[in-house]
Amino acid sequence: MPIQAPSTKTSDEGGMDSRLFLSRTFHRILEHPLGLVRLIIVLTSILAFGVVAYDLVTDRQRTEQAALDSARQQALVQSRAAAEMVQASLDRFDFALQTAREAAIAGPGAMAFQEQVIARTLPSNLALQQFRIGADGYLEYSSLGPAPHNYLGDRDYFKELAADKADRLVVSPPVLGRLTKKWSIQVARAIQRDGRFDGVVAIAVSPEEWAKQLASFEAGPRDTLTLVDARGHVLLRTLDGASHFGKQAPQKREYILHPEQREGHYVAHASVDGVLRVYGWTRLRNPELVMLSGIALEDALAPVREMSNRMRMRAVVSAVLFTALIGALLLALARYEGAGRRLAQQEAHSRHIVEHMADGIVVVDADERIVRVNPAFCAITGFSPGALEGQPVSSLCADGEPCELGRLVSQTGSGHWSGDFDGQRADGSHYIGHAVISAVADSDEHQVRRVVLLSDVTELRRKDREMWHQANFDRLTGLPNRALLADRIDGMLRRARRNHTEVAVLFIDLDDFKPVNDDFGHDVGDLLLREVAGRLRRLFRDEDTVSRLGGDEFVVAMHTEPNSGLSQNAAGKIVASLSEPFQVAGRSLTISCSVGIARFPDDGDTADSLIQYADHAMYRAKKQGRARWSL
Repeated sequence: MPIQAPSTKTSDEGGMDSRLFLSRTFHRILEHPLGLVRLIIVLTSILAFGVVAYDLVTDRQRTEQAALDSARQQALVQSRAAAEMVQASLDRFDFALQTAREAAIAGPGAMAFQEQVIARTLPSNLALQQFRIGADGYLEYSSLGPAPHNYLGDRDYFKELAADKADRLVVSPPVLGRLTKKWSIQVARAIQRDGRFDGVVAIAVSPEEWAKQLASFEAGPRDTLTLVDARGHVLLRTLDGASHFGKQAPQKREYILHPEQREGHYVAHASVDGVLRVYGWTRLRNPELVMLSGIALEDALAPVREMSNRMRMRAVVSAVLFTALIGALLLALARYEGAGRRLAQQEAHSRHIVEHMADGIVVVDADERIVRVNPAFCAITGFSPGALEGQPVSSLCADGEPCELGRLVSQTGSGHWSGDFDGQRADGSHYIGHAVISAVADSDEHQVRRVVLLSDVTELRRKDREMWHQANFDRLTGLPNRALLADRIDGMLRRARRNHTEVAVLFIDLDDFKPVNDDFGHDVGDLLLREVAGRLRRLFRDEDTVSRLGGDEFVVAMHTEPNSGLSQNAAGKIVASLSEPFQVAGRSLTISCSVGIARFPDDGDTADSLIQYADHAMYRAKKQGRARWSL
């Protein structure tokens, strides 16, 4: 029997069948246009819900990323400020050590005298003791009293300085004293005599008290500031600091792997409390020390997530409203008479959402005049809904100030842009506003309106200024601190180099201040320091800088002309003014001061070198007697 080939269809026949099926389906849809409309509505709704869901997710991601970036920046700012404070303390300790080292080489009597001088310049709550270790590793001298027979040659800082020929400052991790049983950080320098190692001079610093000073920079209850060395050993920690002594950070941290970097940030879980934090870190001028500022990520993101939850709730409400609209449209296909009413209801719902937004909304026409506002705007500014209709948008700005809001509104471009401006409420009070402007175009792409989203950021900006002030001014006297003083001296030096003038730095140390604290208490001492600061302010020009380094030490920086004698006259006025009695807390207190003078370019060309030279000059004045000044 002949073999029959199986029946098959050609590709042309298959293509014809597919086209026939699509044609019949299309004709069925055309025969029932209501089904086509329903299909379009359903597909459009699915697409719309997908777009909204995507926008919600991406908006939350963007918002959380912005909050994370803000937390990183805040952590960096806090780490920089704390690093400046720690470096300032280390500079004082280092100066004391170098002075003590010179005295140690001169002999025990000189060191005992120098210790008394240094003790008056160091905060007693930070510096626990000063001591010297001989080349054999045994304790030779302690400011606490007769040195016991205590071997300290096995301490890491001693071995490190004994093995290193370089003259450098070493800051050790906290160690537990064998005799005192107290934790302390050792700040030490080697003694070199005739080119050979001859022991160590050191200051024992209380990590607990140091951490208390750092705690003033923290913004949240779970924030933390930590000082670590180049290998990650914990030296200080404001949160549960004692439990971290002796511990070491993971070795994969950037500040360990990349010692050339000055600052950075990262996110990590704390090994002790398990809190996820965003960390900013700054390397001190002493490159072996790094300041870490950790901000609890959950606390930083809490406002953002709360806002996201509100947005999701609004989205749910909007979705319900949108679903109702779709139902209304579907019903309108069968009942045209109800379409207008249902659309009006939806418009009312939309207006309700706008009217209940937390941010103010201002609609501005092409002539930059106000067309419409929402209730939130009225709550922020105090104006009634119709009070500003037809008025220029510049009427929202503070009187006598350039109208930044008007400039923002007058900008051209697509999308949106934003900025701060000085606003004035209906009652005349001022506030700082933040405006986000969006351009609305007509069918010909001509921008005919602006929509301004307005919020009151006065409190936020105040906190920013307050944080800056805390980082740059002395809390007790309100004078610039060491960091701001150094910055202003640098500016004076630049000006002096351009104009071939001089800069004078006057280092002031109060005489007989300690008896005031001892006899009348630190509260009276603090009041006296404020009075001293006030007298110094009144002695100098606005362009001069009067600062407080800490304790009873003040520094004045000023411009002078060459060979004018202005700095000597100023020093004499300071001595005369501060020698006059002070009326403090119902008491008449008499003190004096010693003043050291340094001048650019003769005595130094940097802020640090001028301050150091003036400090030495002040000590020369003290040796000549009280109430004196010296060049």
